[in-house]
Amino acid sequence: MTPAPLHVGRRNHSRSGRTRSAVLVLLLAAACSSNQKPSEAYPRMEPVRVHVKNENFLDVNVALVTSGVSRRLGMVAGNSGGEFKVEWSMVNGQNVVLTATPIGGRGAGMTGSLNVAPGQVIDFKVGSVLRQSTASVHDP
Repeated sequence: MTPAPLHVGRRNHSRSGRTRSAVLVLLLAAACSSNQKPSEAYPRMEPVRVHVKNENFLDVNVALVTSGVSRRLGMVAGNSGGEFKVEWSMVNGQNVVLTATPIGGRGAGMTGSLNVAPGQVIDFKVGSVLRQSTASVHDP
C-alpha cells in the first residue's frame, strides 16, 4: 500500500481558496460602488459675497479674519465700492471679521464678529471715520 500524495489535496484546497478570494473581492467591489455623482455626494457650497462701500477719502485694503488668520481680499479706492467673493472653505461656519486698513493712513475700520452661511452676502460700509464702519449679513 502506497501513501496518497500530499500535494493533491493541497491543490484542490488552493483552487477553492482562490475562488473564494475572487468572489470576496467581487462582492467588496460591488458593495463599495455607488451610482451617485461626486457632486451629489459632496454638494458645492456657494461662495460668500462681500460688498464694500468705502465712504472714506483714503484707499483701503480689505481683509477677512477667521480663526485668527487674516486674508487680504483686495483694495477699494476712496469714495467708491468693491465686490469680493470668499470661498466657503475659508469661512466654513466660523465667525468672521472684516477689516479695512487705510493705505497711507492710521487706524483701521472693522466689523464685529459675523456669522455667515453659504451663499449669503456681507455689506461692509467703511465710514468716513473708520471706527464708525458697519456691516450686515443678508441673503441675496
